[in-house]
Amino acid sequence: MKLISRSLLRKVILLIAPFAAVFLPSTFQHGFAQNKQDSDRSVMTWEHSDDGWRRRLEIRGKVQFNDDYTDVKDVSEDGVVRIEEIRNGQSRRYEVRRDAGGQLTRAYYVNGEKQQMDAAAQTWIAQLVLTAVRQGGIDAEKRVQVILSRHGVAGVLHEIDQINSDYARRRYFDALLKHGNLSETALKDVLAQAARQISSDYEQAQLLIGVAPVLANKEGALPAFFQAVSSIQSDYEHSRVLKTLLNRVSTSRDLLVQVAASTKSISSDYEKAGVLKAVAAVYLDDAALRDIFFQTVGTIGSDYEHRRVLSALVKTKNLSEAALTQMLDSAAGLSSDYEKATFLLEVSNAYTGDARLRGAFLKAVETIKSDHERGRVLSALLKNKQIG
Repeated sequence: MKLISRSLLRKVILLIAPFAAVFLPSTFQHGFAQNKQDSDRSVMTWEHSDDGWRRRLEIRGKVQFNDDYTDVKDVSEDGVVRIEEIRNGQSRRYEVRRDAGGQLTRAYYVNGEKQQMDAAAQTWIAQLVLTAVRQGGIDAEKRVQVILSRHGVAGVLHEIDQINSDYARRRYFDALLKHGNLSETALKDVLAQAARQISSDYEQAQLLIGVAPVLANKEGALPAFFQAVSSIQSDYEHSRVLKTLLNRVSTSRDLLVQVAASTKSISSDYEKAGVLKAVAAVYLDDAALRDIFFQTVGTIGSDYEHRRVLSALVKTKNLSEAALTQMLDSAAGLSSDYEKATFLLEVSNAYTGDARLRGAFLKAVETIKSDHERGRVLSALLKNKQIG
């Protein structure tokens, strides 16, 4: 049987990684939370296992907790909430259910035997319910609203400090962004804490994509936003955040400069080109943007991807002579005569009759080694009255 090559295996892993992140827990060692549908009822589960110590919360149907999230206040008809713990060979279980007759019942078990709920049992229930809700991100949106009303943004950030799972952290940050009515200063604090505490590239990307609409009229928070983006190691997730940002936020010179600068740290030529094409589509002719844009284009190793970015920029109308010259200079650096000639033909056809670029065109043509490709370009330049 022929074994799969390492290079092919790496490509497969890169392709499935973003999708796997949706289904796998962000920090598995701390536990996991899962939502699914069972017949007509939703089922929510949180579980944590560590060296023989197992804790679990299962919710079937809809549940309402008390204000402090230390016990169950109500469950829907035929619903059940079950928490259990196994530790040092001993088991405890607490169940709250509503039977078909509408009666709410509570039961507490130790090693399978039903017991009275004394003060120790109530303390155990309160601690495990709060832990499961917090670490599983359960009821996060409602809980964040309660904390906001009592303790403000600082209270929510303190609560997030106590969460171990990237998935749950991100759910709390999302709810804070939605309901916190954050000032520019508060938003910077949120972004800084998220960059420190969320290690999962997928969860960080999901959070920052949610931040994008909140950035409107808060340009002072952009450095903190891009600092958080820089914590993402995955080229795919990094580029996904930047492309989504460009789609959701009104573009400005400062925004485009920072997007182009952030793109420079992306290793993948494909992902880097994808972001730069998105920048090219909303390009603003500005000296600072022009410099960082072409610097970043120059870091693309693939001639094909390099040319794709330049081709996208050609579609931008009314580029300045300085931008067009730098674009042709960038094309002159391509190794492939075919890609170089293809691009020069695109520029020639887009700027027919424009004599401003005669020097830059000729300089680029001189770098083409293939007689055939050079002849193709010169013929077009003559036809379009850019030389001669």
